[in-house]
Amino acid sequence: MGGKSYKMDKIKNLTVVFPGQASQYVGMGKEFIESVPECADIIREGEKITALPLLDKIMNGPLEELTRTLICQPAVFGVSMVCWHILKKNGFTPSAVAGHSLGEYSALVASGVLTLSEGFYIVKKRAHIMDEISGKVDGSLMAVLGMKLPDVEDVLKEFPDIEVSNHNSDSQIVVGGKKEALEKLNLYLKQKRIKGIMLNVSGPFHTSLMKKAGELISVELDKLDFKDPKIPLYLNYSGEEAVDGKEVKEGLIKQISTTVKWLDIIKNIGEGVFVEVGPKKVLKRIIEGILPESKVFNVEDNRSLTDFVENLK
Repeated sequence: MGGKSYKMDKIKNLTVVFPGQASQYVGMGKEFIESVPECADIIREGEKITALPLLDKIMNGPLEELTRTLICQPAVFGVSMVCWHILKKNGFTPSAVAGHSLGEYSALVASGVLTLSEGFYIVKKRAHIMDEISGKVDGSLMAVLGMKLPDVEDVLKEFPDIEVSNHNSDSQIVVGGKKEALEKLNLYLKQKRIKGIMLNVSGPFHTSLMKKAGELISVELDKLDFKDPKIPLYLNYSGEEAVDGKEVKEGLIKQISTTVKWLDIIKNIGEGVFVEVGPKKVLKRIIEGILPESKVFNVEDNRSLTDFVENLK
C-alpha cells in the first residue's frame, strides 16, 4: 500500500489524533517496527536520545515496566511516531492534528513544531519531571462517568481540593487531587449512584498540584527551537488552534497543571474523518461519542491500516 496518494478533497477534513499515557501494551507497533526499517530506526533514535531500553520494553515488557512513567511516555511517543511514519508512507496528509496530554508532543512533531529528536528529548524530560513531582504530592486521578461538566463542577464545590483534569466528553470527565480527597469523593458518588473509577496513574496530572512540574519543564522547553505549525495544531490547554510556535511552547507549560480540553478540541475541529495514530483506540471511542456523524479510524497495525485505507476508497 506504500506510496499511494489520496486526494484531500475526497477525504475532506482528515484529522490525525495521538494517544497519551495509559494506551501502552506489550507488542505495540510490533508489526511496523519489524517489517519497516525506518520504523525500527525511529525507536533506535529514541534509545540513543533517552538512553532507555525502549525496543526491549515495547517488544517484551513486562507490562509493569512498560507502564512506569519514565519508560511509558517515551515508548508511547515512539510508537505513535512509528504509526505516523506509516500513515505518511501511505500518502496521507492531515488537515489538522491534535494529541491528548502526552500525545500533544506527538502532534508537535507531526505538525513540524519540533523534530523527532527534540520530541524524544523533551518527552523523557517531561516524564522524569512529572514522576519526581508526583512522588511528592501523593495524588491521583478519577474518571467520573455519565455526568456533564457543570454537574461535576457543582459536586466539586463540596470538594474544593479536587479539580477537573480532563474534559474528555459530555459523559467522561477526569478529576484529580490528593488520594485521600478522591477517596471521599468516590464514596460520595457511590452514595449518589454515580460511577467513579480510580485510575492507575502515579499523580494528579493536569491539576494545580503539578504547577511545580510546569516551572521545571519550562526550563527544558527554553532549550528547544519551536517552529510555527505547518499543519493546523489544536492545543490541550485552550482547545483551540495554535497561533504560532510561541503559543505552543506556552501551552505545554500550562498543559501540565490545567485541564485538558479534549471535548473543545474535537468540537472546534468539527465533523470529518479522524484517525487515531498510535497504540489502542481510546481516543477513537471518545470521538465517536462526540461526533457520531464522523468517520473515525485508528492505525496501530497492518489490520487497522488496511481497514482505514479500504474504507476511504
